[in-house]
Amino acid sequence: MTDYQVSKLKNGVQVLTVPMQGRQSCAVGVWIRAGARYESLREAGISHFLEHMLFKGTVTRSAQQIKQAVEGVGGVMNAFTSEEMTCYFAKLLRPHMPVAMEVLADMVLHSTFPNEEVEKERSVILEEIKMYKDLPSHEAHEKMSELLWKNHSLGRPIAGTVKSVMGLKRNDLVNYLERFYGPANVVVSVSGDVKHAEVMKLAQKWFVFKSQVPKSRFKKAGFSRGGEKVWIKNKKIEQTHWVMAFEGFARTHPDRYKVSLLHVLLGANMSSRLFEEVREKRGLAYEIKSGLVSYLDTGAFIISAGVEAKKTPDSIQVVLNELRQIAKQPPSAEELKRAKDFFMSQICMGVEDTLDHLLWVGDRVLNGRDVPDLNHIRKNIESVTPQQVSRIAAKIFQSSKLYFSAVGPISSDLQRKMKTALKEKL
Repeated sequence: MTDYQVSKLKNGVQVLTVPMQGRQSCAVGVWIRAGARYESLREAGISHFLEHMLFKGTVTRSAQQIKQAVEGVGGVMNAFTSEEMTCYFAKLLRPHMPVAMEVLADMVLHSTFPNEEVEKERSVILEEIKMYKDLPSHEAHEKMSELLWKNHSLGRPIAGTVKSVMGLKRNDLVNYLERFYGPANVVVSVSGDVKHAEVMKLAQKWFVFKSQVPKSRFKKAGFSRGGEKVWIKNKKIEQTHWVMAFEGFARTHPDRYKVSLLHVLLGANMSSRLFEEVREKRGLAYEIKSGLVSYLDTGAFIISAGVEAKKTPDSIQVVLNELRQIAKQPPSAEELKRAKDFFMSQICMGVEDTLDHLLWVGDRVLNGRDVPDLNHIRKNIESVTPQQVSRIAAKIFQSSKLYFSAVGPISSDLQRKMKTALKEKL
């Protein structure tokens, strides 16, 4: 078990160390409790816009110098924005760890937001939004979020819309940073062959914030049970991409381990039930998989596929039949054991990499959860029974909790057939 260490600086910044002895590389991350769900409708996409802008220059560095500082010593750096957080990170050789910490601190604390860079990056983000609109699978997934959480920030695209991004000004970015980028919302994390005392000393030196901000709060999400639950778009492309979702659980829900195993059994790998039935036995799809979307207060169980348009109704029927089966008939002990072994192996292999390990733990610390304990996770996974998996499937896979989105060459007649298939009782 990894001996994670979490401490607080005097100003309130949390510092996380993930000791990984013998590793030549290390990873450095700065987590901010600022993401799409904290945005107002007018601000949609501002967290993502701000993430882009922090790479565009500080008081002492140009955009080029930011990249060269890390890449010039053989490292890589990047960032991402999600619904609940923004993360800036770098991976490089252990001796250069202080370089990454100082550069990331400089970006978070001293970015200047030149007007010309704001306008250039606005154009880049608008092209990013258009690019994703041209990807039918992405469009179907985006629409699914809207169906599940309509009129809530979780139902909006992380990058925002063309309208919202066009409306954001430099002052909006500065004000948003001042509202959220403060000690109460920051976790500085380092993984690798490092000592916590050294990381604390460097964090104390560089993460000096001028002011405090209140801890970020969000509006709780509820499912859109009274609204539209099926969305189908006719588009002239080669395949139909569809997404089926069921109301699920928050990431800390007591049944999360049962749901995770249900996901593995149904669609996490090539030996899963959906892959076997939809692709291997019937040849209805190239891609068929399941997934879990989990937030602090809500979540969803997702199934997605890419199929030939005329085969869409059949693929829906096969999937719904598999969901009925697992809800009525518990998996065998042998099948469940394979799922448990796969689940634990994915975690154990994932934490061998310094960056992957850092990303796994940092998320938890930022959101006030306990640092992961592999023995605790294994104990919870091993305690799940076949009957419990079946019961949780019956709880989730209900017709009243089903949502569906699709994009493809779908005629009105085919739409009717798809909607008829979706009405089959679970």
